[in-house]
Amino acid sequence: MNGDFRHGFRDARVTLGWVWPVTSAVAALLAVAAIGVLEAQAIGSPSRGRNNQLHLLQGVAFGLVVPLFAIALSTRLGGRLDELMRVAWARYGGDRRSYALGRQTWPMLLLSVTGALAGALALGLGRASTDPRLELPLNVASLWAVLGIAGLAALCYVACLGLATLYAGSLGRALFVLADWLLGSGQSALALPFPRSHVRSLLGGSPVLGMNELQAALCLVALTLACTLLYARRVPR
Repeated sequence: MNGDFRHGFRDARVTLGWVWPVTSAVAALLAVAAIGVLEAQAIGSPSRGRNNQLHLLQGVAFGLVVPLFAIALSTRLGGRLDELMRVAWARYGGDRRSYALGRQTWPMLLLSVTGALAGALALGLGRASTDPRLELPLNVASLWAVLGIAGLAALCYVACLGLATLYAGSLGRALFVLADWLLGSGQSALALPFPRSHVRSLLGGSPVLGMNELQAALCLVALTLACTLLYARRVPR
């Protein structure tokens, strides 16, 4: 089983490669930096500085870069059920389910690193571009918190998109992205199944149903586990 998992991991790494993900990540980081510089020109008060920091973290790094990069990885990797059923590895006695889970691990790692870099850059720009005399009391505005949020967001987005692709292909992926953007931007019970709402809450934004940060993090973990279990059950051995 471990060999099947490693084979799936290597297959995803070969499919995605290095050049395209690195190029995409650099472009995303440059976009964060450019927006940060433009936003910094309008800062003149603590409230404006706080809003700039929140906008870079919530709106740019985790609202655009992480979801869009996750979609790009999922699109390039594929993973429809018919594709997994045709995998030659399973014809020689390999475990198709372990192979499929292994394929999801590489994009999770890539997205975690990209999200962490984007979040750290947004956090740094938010502070560096503000007058040092202005206090920005954002309760999650620390490097370790941002890195942790990036990891949770990456795991959840890849798991959700992987499940959507497995069940309904490109259409399922597109519907999930649309629902995450529209429903995940809200605060009602409709936002619960979507990672955008909980990531926003962890970054100091409006919570879903008044949940605290620990509950938001647990929701991301629960979503990731639920999608992974459904994904594994859907793929025959």
